[in-house]
Amino acid sequence: MAEIIIMPKLGFNMDEGQLVKWHKAVGDTVTKGELLFEINTDKTTMPVEATTAGTVLAILLEEGAFADVFTPIGVVGAPGEDYTAALAAAKGGKPAEETGAPEKSAPGASAVSAAPGPSPEGLKLTPKAKKLVKDEGIDPASLAGIQGTGYQGGVTAKDIKASPLARKIAAAAGVDLAAVAGSGPGGKVMKTDVLSHAGSPPAPQEGEKKVLSVTPYKGIRKIIGDKLAQSKFTAPHLYFTEPVDVTSLTAFRQQLNETADVKIAVSDLLTLAAAKALKKYPAVNASLINGEVISYKSINVGTAVAGNNGLIVPVVKDVQEKSLTDVARESRDLVARAKEGRLESHEYSGGTFTISNLGMFGVENFTAIINGTEAAILAVSSVRKKAVVVTGENGEDSIVIRPMMNIQLSVDHRLIDGLLAVQFLGYIRRLLENPMLILV
Repeated sequence: MAEIIIMPKLGFNMDEGQLVKWHKAVGDTVTKGELLFEINTDKTTMPVEATTAGTVLAILLEEGAFADVFTPIGVVGAPGEDYTAALAAAKGGKPAEETGAPEKSAPGASAVSAAPGPSPEGLKLTPKAKKLVKDEGIDPASLAGIQGTGYQGGVTAKDIKASPLARKIAAAAGVDLAAVAGSGPGGKVMKTDVLSHAGSPPAPQEGEKKVLSVTPYKGIRKIIGDKLAQSKFTAPHLYFTEPVDVTSLTAFRQQLNETADVKIAVSDLLTLAAAKALKKYPAVNASLINGEVISYKSINVGTAVAGNNGLIVPVVKDVQEKSLTDVARESRDLVARAKEGRLESHEYSGGTFTISNLGMFGVENFTAIINGTEAAILAVSSVRKKAVVVTGENGEDSIVIRPMMNIQLSVDHRLIDGLLAVQFLGYIRRLLENPMLILV
């Protein structure tokens, strides 16, 4: 019997996935354990293996498209087999989150799809649609008559998040509401969205802005935005900036690279300096979770990286136990795979402190938002030659040109007071201006 391949749920907070690439086409044979397709989930690209051998009978989701978890995206079976029978047979199935079955959290997650279960009110709602109805207190009676665009006619969250007029126009024009980007509050699909999608955009009024394109706010960009918004509006941010003279740091790094087995980057020295500062001031290496302040023994330093799938923060774990060359070697590998979207979830989670370094882009100064539940983040700007006042051994001041770099610390003021933040940042400045101290 044919097996229906569904969009797997590969993370606790995963509601939908994006099909990145099919490694097989219709008519191709596939063996059990062979790479079948790749999806974007959270912040990384995950390969998914076939769980059965056979021939690819159908591809139901095109590359680049999104689908709710547990939605059918393909079919594998015997050559020439009528897979519609398998779809009908799967009607009584239920997704893992409803049956209590263990959730798949690794590549190779495929299963027979489940039809949307009926809601208590008799509507056939997808799991995501049920959650939306419950969370937003939507009257189920107001959903009567909706033509569901989900599997086997199930009403999806996208169907619900449309105005009555938009639904009516979509039904008359044969428009799939699931494919329409909503411009209303919370992404609600409005009349103009349906008309634009149908190829009949409303004529712009005098002085109205002309639209170049409309892109759904979803996937990786939405995940990043939601997490940053939660951090920014939950944790009261407080900011401190220090200028750093990197004359000694530059010379020290050059010296190291003349003998080191692996090339040492400025970011590696920053990671080790941050770890040393976190060890000296452990109150910064903490989180506020569910009303409890958690201090960590592990010092896990993440570095923000702009990858193919958006911003991601690969984390070097237990930096306090590693040498500079260990950090350099591990960071190089993590950053390279982060840019390709090939990190596993444990490699970009579990951080206790983050560094955001935009120095290579020539940014003189910027402010970073704290990552997740961490207590602080360090923003590192570019190196610029500036005139500074230095005091000589004879006590006289003079103006000299030095390579200067701004570092800014953003802290969660619920956990970190101004004095602690100033002490922590000042210590990092001391380490960077006297880099030998980083290694001793």
